[in-house]
Amino acid sequence: MELRLPTPHAFVVNPTLQRDVAQQQAVDKRISIVAGGLSGLFSRPKPEEIDLAYAEFRYEAFWHVVATVRYVFERNKTYTVPVTGAEVRKVTVLGQEFEVVTPQPQQSQQSPAGFLQQIGQQIGIAGNVTRTFNLPAVEYCIDENRQERFLEVAAGQAVQNGADYVKKDKTELTNFATLSAEGALIATPQMTASKVLRTLLATMTKQLEADKVLEEGTTVETCDLYFRPVYAFELAWRPKNKTAVVEFDGVTGAMINGKVMRSGGAMLAPEALFDVNADNIASLFPSTVVNVQLVS
Repeated sequence: MELRLPTPHAFVVNPTLQRDVAQQQAVDKRISIVAGGLSGLFSRPKPEEIDLAYAEFRYEAFWHVVATVRYVFERNKTYTVPVTGAEVRKVTVLGQEFEVVTPQPQQSQQSPAGFLQQIGQQIGIAGNVTRTFNLPAVEYCIDENRQERFLEVAAGQAVQNGADYVKKDKTELTNFATLSAEGALIATPQMTASKVLRTLLATMTKQLEADKVLEEGTTVETCDLYFRPVYAFELAWRPKNKTAVVEFDGVTGAMINGKVMRSGGAMLAPEALFDVNADNIASLFPSTVVNVQLVS
């Protein structure tokens, strides 16, 4: 298996919604956020009863990977070709002669009429039986599978809007320390590049039904890491001792019921995140794939 790898990149998706604007929206909508599904005049909070208890700015990371697995191979195949004329005994194809055969009758007890039909099949006069000849051939095959994935760094779950995020305005990240410069929190990544590719390629490689393999290659077109901004605000309704968290997507501006992380994890060094190298490329594939070679 030949393996081609891309130059990896890390990006920060630039926000369209700024943190202070998101916080003001949370404060302005605090009654509906805290009240949730409550109804009735006496069950709804008053604006002065709700405090902004906690504000959080964090980055949520995901991988964008694109890979193609390509097989070119040959396999021997015998084609069964039907013949329409009952009188045909032989067929010549490209100078090679093939004998027309009649399907063998099933060995079972039959009526006299069935016995006569069998005789007719054997001598080629039964019109309702398809007679054939066998044509040996070599099939030249190309099996190509291209997959694209957007997977969370935290647990490897699919990112619903990943295809939209990567099309947004972004800035290439050259120094990971800048992510926390403004107090942003980041969860400790669990899915490194090797784990993501291993998960993807396990679904793409296959055992071939082939007599001769001419080409066997995997091209990883993209293996990029993205960080998108998220703002979360915890609102407290003091008289009821109730809290609610609202979350804003800094890229799309969407508001949802969310969560807070409160404390960040340890950010891995770039070489620990982009951990694919010549020494571990074989581990990216299932054990059935052998002789993995890194090519440029």
